[in-house]
Amino acid sequence: MGALPQHTVEYNGFITEGKRWADFRHRPDDIFICTPGKNGTTWTQAICAMLVFGRADIDVQPGNISPWYDANFTPPGAVNALLEAQTHRRFIKTHTPLDGFPFYPECTYLAVYRDPRDVFFSFANHLGNMSQSPREVPPATAEGFLNWCNAPREPGRTEQHALAWSVYHQASFWPWRHLPNIHFFHYADLKRDPVAGISGMAKAIGVKLDDATIRSIADATSFKNMREHATQFAPGAGTGVWKNETEFFNKGRQGQWRDVLGERELAVYREAMAKALPPDAVAWVENGGPLPSR
Repeated sequence: MGALPQHTVEYNGFITEGKRWADFRHRPDDIFICTPGKNGTTWTQAICAMLVFGRADIDVQPGNISPWYDANFTPPGAVNALLEAQTHRRFIKTHTPLDGFPFYPECTYLAVYRDPRDVFFSFANHLGNMSQSPREVPPATAEGFLNWCNAPREPGRTEQHALAWSVYHQASFWPWRHLPNIHFFHYADLKRDPVAGISGMAKAIGVKLDDATIRSIADATSFKNMREHATQFAPGAGTGVWKNETEFFNKGRQGQWRDVLGERELAVYREAMAKALPPDAVAWVENGGPLPSR
């Protein structure tokens, strides 16, 4: 493969504990679901669960069998024991940038992104729906968006409510998009054509299913169905982490930022994005579509 990504940073935050990766023991067929928060993580976990088990009518909670590995919700020994006991193909969640955890050439990495402007509004709802939010809930307003755009990224710290933090995750993966085991997916593409998106994800992880099964997975992982079955699909369902588990699935649509943001806010946003990502990366993360070659 030539040069490969390196684990050079230990990221820590209110939830993330980067030191946990020191005890991780991988399997060659592991799948890593790699996203910044509110970019389609839960959706991707549900799709992966159905692809791995080969059917849409799964009887598990994807968030329970696909742990957020470097989160401090449970002792690290318990997370490792859970993964070691799994006999199915493992699919593991992390919000950590690519320089913050081990890279294995034989494993598969699914990097999923969404228009950052929609991410802001989704995050505001997400934090407001938490029973105990780790930070002050930002207002889903133009001023709140400006504060998010202007907030600096703090190196080594995760879970920052800042545009710079969200797009740094993409920046850490972007130079490696040519690697055969790193696969980029966009929220908008999955919304526009879920059958094609899920077929692409199946191909990325090496799963072959017939067209009827792929269509049934697309139906089962639709926003409407996952919202109606939030007790199965919302992460942490049944633990009291959410005020309303159904509201974890808030709107799930592209372009919700258009209802709030004006030219003043968008000018600040565009300047911040130009500093954070190359032009082709900005165009892709805002719109989806074919991935530019390196």
